[in-house]
Amino acid sequence: MLRCVVAGLFLFSASAAADEGLTPDQKRMRACNTQAKEKSLKGPERSHFMTHCLEGYDGDGPGLTAHQRKNETCTKRADNRGLEGAERRGFMSDCVKPDRAKERTAQRERTRNCNRRAAGRRLAGEEKKKFVAGCLDGSAAVGG
Repeated sequence: MLRCVVAGLFLFSASAAADEGLTPDQKRMRACNTQAKEKSLKGPERSHFMTHCLEGYDGDGPGLTAHQRKNETCTKRADNRGLEGAERRGFMSDCVKPDRAKERTAQRERTRNCNRRAAGRRLAGEEKKKFVAGCLDGSAAVGG
């Protein structure tokens, strides 16, 4: 019985001595790693937890930003589709793009197409301006 008590005290003092050599940041890192392991966190969830744990937040922190949520959603969609390489990069780039940027890209593409059609008809000056304006708003002034 005495041996068990002595062995327990020895192990306790050894772990306390090991912690004494650590900086407060290292102690926090150890505690956060232990918590993440206990929660069986992996991948982005672990990374998110560790970031907020190391910053001193309780629990899971303030939560993901809108961009982080969108990125995780897009990542899951790409995983479900089995996308890899350039195909995955293209999908992710388009998926995480804000809706405003998608709309601007679509508008630029429509303008380019209307200008190509005007050039194909060899329009210039006011005729070209009218044609492109009509093409962009879909009016009947464009013709066939």
